[in-house]
Amino acid sequence: MAEFRYIALTSSGQTVEGTKSGDSEQEIIEYLKSTNLNPVLVEEKLSFNINKALNVEIGGISLNEKVIFTKQLSTMIGAGIPIVQALDILVQQTEKQSIKDKFVRVYKSVEAGMSLSEAFRKETGLLNEIQINLMSAGEKSGNLTEMMQKISEDLAKSKNLRGKITGALIYPAIIFVVMGGVLFVMITFMVPQVKELYSSLGQDELPFITQMLVNIGENLGKVETILILATLAVTGFLGYRYYYSTPGGRIRIDSIKLRIPIFGNLTRKVEVAEFCRIMSMLLASGIPVIEAMEITGRAMQNGVFQNIILKAKDEITVGNSMSISIAKYNTKNGFPPILLRMLATAEESGKVGFVLDDLSAFYQEEVDQIAGNLSKLVEPIILVIVGIMVGFLAVAIYLPIYQVGQIVGQ
Repeated sequence: MAEFRYIALTSSGQTVEGTKSGDSEQEIIEYLKSTNLNPVLVEEKLSFNINKALNVEIGGISLNEKVIFTKQLSTMIGAGIPIVQALDILVQQTEKQSIKDKFVRVYKSVEAGMSLSEAFRKETGLLNEIQINLMSAGEKSGNLTEMMQKISEDLAKSKNLRGKITGALIYPAIIFVVMGGVLFVMITFMVPQVKELYSSLGQDELPFITQMLVNIGENLGKVETILILATLAVTGFLGYRYYYSTPGGRIRIDSIKLRIPIFGNLTRKVEVAEFCRIMSMLLASGIPVIEAMEITGRAMQNGVFQNIILKAKDEITVGNSMSISIAKYNTKNGFPPILLRMLATAEESGKVGFVLDDLSAFYQEEVDQIAGNLSKLVEPIILVIVGIMVGFLAVAIYLPIYQVGQIVGQ
């Protein structure tokens, strides 16, 4: 049994908060519905929420918090609560002050007569351009509740995928941290003792590998070495950031990322799945193809895919089809040929949105499989690196000891 916190609405629109023990969130939701309460939020009470620790974004609001507030807003609007009142409830139940301030500004904008989508567009950091455009389309078509549900589901998918990838990378990260610690201990404590043993026997010249580790250990302890390394690290980071901020630099670096074993294939499939998912959502909501391509292109995380889509958008503007336009600027590590063929067939049959939705599900499943097996795929690489490091350290430490044994024998 776990303890769950819930927020629910009565039939008159009043907010009810409380806690209840149960085996799952679904059990609590069913309990609330059985008592004529409309659940807005049900979450397990934890002393430490790992999702918040792993999903914090630069804007200060985590992906998990976005999932929660969009789900709450969708539920309240679907229950017939006026948007202004729903936003007021969000403000009251939000604990994090920085997010609360954003909701207050959104609330005041809507209260002053601004549409919900424009209010969110004005307040950066809460939702991205895709989600705001979906919200705007929902307002225009009268399906705001449905669009809010789509936004919430979309955010939940992104959160689950990020959680899988992050979870899979924890294991190799721990291995490399431990390796670094072992290497530091060896260089700092064990190798100098071997040098002292060698010197006590009248031998000043260590084997090359051992001497190299001794030099590294001695230099790492010097202040000037630390300052030089820190300067190089900061300069390298700033140089990378500057080069990546240029259009050509971003495309070159992202192209290299797509060629990295295992991770390059994962990145490619993630980008393809994102393209299909975002385009299918935007087209289904009634947004024109050219505008949808523009929004989708800017949403791509990889510069190679962004460049292909935005250039293809310009081709569509002059009358070319989507499949031909993408194929014209496609690269070896870009869109798979099968996707372009299926897209061409879909354009002929007039079912582009339907086919993109199917392709999105297909590539999302492939991404889930790769992410789920990521630790197994990375394990051979880790074993090779660990093996090389262990062999190097063994030679560096035991070679002089072996030579000392020969000296003593003489």
